[in-house]
This record gives sequence, structure tokens and C-alpha cells, in this order.
Amino acid sequence: MHLLPGSIRQLGYVVENVDAAIAAWSRLGIGPWTVIRNVPLASVYRGKPSTPLIDVAFGYRGDVQLELIQQTNNAASPYRPWIGKRQFGLHHTAWLSSSIGADVQRLRDAGLELICDINMPTGGRYVYFAPPVAGEQTIVELLEATPALQQMFAQGIAAAAGWDGHSAPTVIDFAALAHNS
Repeated sequence: MHLLPGSIRQLGYVVENVDAAIAAWSRLGIGPWTVIRNVPLASVYRGKPSTPLIDVAFGYRGDVQLELIQQTNNAASPYRPWIGKRQFGLHHTAWLSSSIGADVQRLRDAGLELICDINMPTGGRYVYFAPPVAGEQTIVELLEATPALQQMFAQGIAAAAGWDGHSAPTVIDFAALAHNS
């Protein structure tokens, strides 16, 4: 029996500078990129409410999404321990879940420790679990497979298939959107 739903769909990296990371990954043929700045994450991290603010970028290779995360405030989060040690790089592997409540419970029942539960400002939920092997660092993530998330993956995969390596990232700024509302 498989406890994780389907295939790995995302590799998430904590980065010091999202723009520099985009440039580096683009040279390797990953893209095009969508950058979302000033994303407030309503989360519960290790049992306590917290609102980390992040800039995040998404690019694709095949059907795998690369996520680049730069936390821009000092709120408690699953990213802060990495940043505090100046450890940047692969942070998590993620699976899409069409039944996130049931999948979260199944992983908890299997002994995985839930460390962060996040509700996205655009809807949907994602959940981080401690690494399944003691002493390792790569976190397990479940992403709620909402229609909007599935559409984002489909559009990103299609855009990557035809990408010529030259387009500038698409940038969305949540702070500017909130200001204009």
C-alpha cells in the first residue's frame, strides 16, 4: 500500500534570493517562471499560529514543478531553521492530494510528524511533515489538488514544453493587488 498519493509533483527549494535562483535554474533550461511576491501564509507551525511572508517562484521540467521560496520576514516557519543556518537548497518533496484530510490522517497514523499546516490566500491547503528518516532534512509535503492548483500545473507544464529560454518571469505582487482592491 502506498501512503503518498501518486508521483512526486514538486521539488521545493529554500533560496536566499529568488531572483538569483531563477537566473541560475533558467540557465539549466527550467522555465518559464511565475513569481508571486509578498505572499502571507496563514499557518500553524509546530502548534502555534504564524504568518510567514514569502516570495515564491514556480517553473517546470516535464510534469515536475520547481518551487523557489524566499522568506522575507522573521515569522516562525518551516523555512526559518534553514535560513538561520544559512542552508539553502532542496527543502521538500511534494505530492498532490485530492483527499488532503484523509491523506494527512493516514500519514499521521503511519507515524509522520505534522510540523506545519498552511492555508493559502488563494484557497487550498498544504501540509508539511517532518522527514520520514531521523537525521534527514527533506520535508514531505502534501498539496491540496484544488481545481486552481491543477490548472496552474497544467498551464505551467504546457508553457515549459514550448519555452524558448528567453522570456522574463511573470510577476504577481500580492501587496500591490491588496493595495489596488
